[in-house]
Amino acid sequence: MTFSNISPQAASPEGSAWVFNAPPGWPPAPAGWQPAPGWEPDPSWPPAPAGWEFWLPASQAGPSQAPPPQAAPSQAEPPSAEPPLGGRPGEEPVGSAPAGAPGELHLELDGQTFAYRPGDVVRIGRAPDNDVLVNDPTVSRQHARMVWLDGGWIYESVGHAATLLHGQPVTRLVITQPVELTLGSAQGAVLRIEVQAPPSPGGWAAAAPVGQAAPAGPPHRGGDHGRAPNAALNVEGELAEAVHILFPVRSWLHLTPWRQGLRLLVIVYALLPLVFLAIFDNSQDLTTPGWAYSLYIAPLWAIGFWLLIRPGHIKALEIQVGVGIIVWVLVWMNVVTVNVNSSLHHSGQSFSLLAALGIGFNEEITKALPILLAGLILRRWRGIRLDVRMWMFLGTIAGLTFGVFEQAFYTSQDILLINQARITSEAVEAVLAFAERVFVDGFQHAVWAGISAFFIGMAINYKRRRVMLVLVGVSVPAVLHALNDWSQSAFNSLWPSIIIQAVSLLLFLGYTISATSIETQVRETPLFRGESVIMEALPHPRRRNNL
Repeated sequence: MTFSNISPQAASPEGSAWVFNAPPGWPPAPAGWQPAPGWEPDPSWPPAPAGWEFWLPASQAGPSQAPPPQAAPSQAEPPSAEPPLGGRPGEEPVGSAPAGAPGELHLELDGQTFAYRPGDVVRIGRAPDNDVLVNDPTVSRQHARMVWLDGGWIYESVGHAATLLHGQPVTRLVITQPVELTLGSAQGAVLRIEVQAPPSPGGWAAAAPVGQAAPAGPPHRGGDHGRAPNAALNVEGELAEAVHILFPVRSWLHLTPWRQGLRLLVIVYALLPLVFLAIFDNSQDLTTPGWAYSLYIAPLWAIGFWLLIRPGHIKALEIQVGVGIIVWVLVWMNVVTVNVNSSLHHSGQSFSLLAALGIGFNEEITKALPILLAGLILRRWRGIRLDVRMWMFLGTIAGLTFGVFEQAFYTSQDILLINQARITSEAVEAVLAFAERVFVDGFQHAVWAGISAFFIGMAINYKRRRVMLVLVGVSVPAVLHALNDWSQSAFNSLWPSIIIQAVSLLLFLGYTISATSIETQVRETPLFRGESVIMEALPHPRRRNNL
């Protein structure tokens, strides 16, 4: 782009004989401004209309030497049969910035226009609470947002649906010129984005009034045509820009995905083992490693159980009930469970099947009792009945709590066995036993407690057979628990215990899959007839007669 027709004009001692006549859309030139050799306008300014008169006599421009807002055709340009560049007479030239304050964001969607000022956060999506509502099923509810950062507007995708630019997917885009983005799919809604470009100080700074030197500094980075011969001096600035583009840490911190639980969980779980080493490296308590890593693993099992059981949204009520169950299990274990187990089996005695059954029932009652009490209290005094799946999930929380507490009795012994091992195989066995306690003990107890809670959840909803359902729910996992513990001392192989745990898993996973269908059958069977949380929303002609 060359502007030979705006070369410097002669000046008289009294001042400039000519003044610069800025085209439409250009900022006013400073008083007495003269172009330096090689000067070019800011690329963000619109092109001048064809035949535009860049210079006017000072007397014609007025005392202020400022160009008129819109010169008459006889003053600004010679008559021409051709319309101004970019459209018909009276139209805004192509490429001109939208009207508004510098940096103002202009959006256009489905014939609607929106304007936002720098500093606003603009939310775009299908949900009604967005600033720009998109009525397209292929668009995410929270599809994207636009933020003002580092002096410019940035488009960021925050949903799962695609955003296309010229048919290619984009997730983040710095808006430097007008763009059209297709939302959701190739046939989706088209969002036009345009930013009011602020007047660039460098547009006039490349030249100074007559008698003054042009300011020193790098040329405006608007394109290769604007580079000066000393562009190599700008290497440091370009390197900084490259680092900012490749490592946009500041913009990352403002992105919505950082507030999503999964990414935060990854950060926590990646750093916690090193944190344990830094904090507990001088601990004299052998139970410390077991506690640390059991608490490290338990939340992961809880997430896994939530995904398997699908209990629905966990609200404040469910959180309160869960905390109460955890407190109950911890207190009851210290006050009742440990003492009962000690009376049923003394150290040094053989572990009989009868003692194993006593311990199995004792421990399963410890986990089942808070589930039953919480359900009855909610129904009687609050009139609330939770879904059977929610009770099953809360049962796994009780089991995880029990397992985390129980492992402390065993992991310290495993650490001593590791230290006292005389041969490699003894050390390996002790290490594996420690890992099994830390990683699986809570899981095993959660599986048995989940089975029990499934039956208790139905008992709460079907009071006619409540006692029978509670007895079955506690007895089945208690027997499996007892057989698992007894087989490990009665046989010289772990395979019987593996088989028992496999049966436990089969029952648990089966209930996670078919909880709804089982409750439906219970509801339709005269033996159980009663109310169901899941089925109460479905019409049933015999419902009122069966209560």
